[in-house]
Amino acid sequence: MLAMAALAGCNSGSDDEAKPAAGAPKEVTETVAALQTATQAGDFERICDDLLSRAAKERAGGTDCAELVRSTAGDVGRPRITPLSIRVRGDRADVRVRTTARGQRAIEDTIQLVREGGSWRIAALAAG
Repeated sequence: MLAMAALAGCNSGSDDEAKPAAGAPKEVTETVAALQTATQAGDFERICDDLLSRAAKERAGGTDCAELVRSTAGDVGRPRITPLSIRVRGDRADVRVRTTARGQRAIEDTIQLVREGGSWRIAALAAG
């Protein structure tokens, strides 16, 4: 599930000149970057407590979330997330990414986020 990690910089803007993301796209990107940092550090408590939405945390085991996430993502080597696009619609956002890890082929995924309590939280990871 969380076999993703490093987030490359994400830009938005015209074809002529790339400009850094700002506002909601920047906040969404920062949440995905925090996922990368926490995954690389093995900080599964932070993922569950600070980055997942309430519903996603429940689906990931509730009070056992950190241990279950550790069991699925704890041995992923050199994970990387490369953002391909960001779409924000009100309190929801989709980040299309390419994920890679040592010994695994690249996969394109969509990370779905929701705004909860003033912060962007990861709601779901959907392959494809």
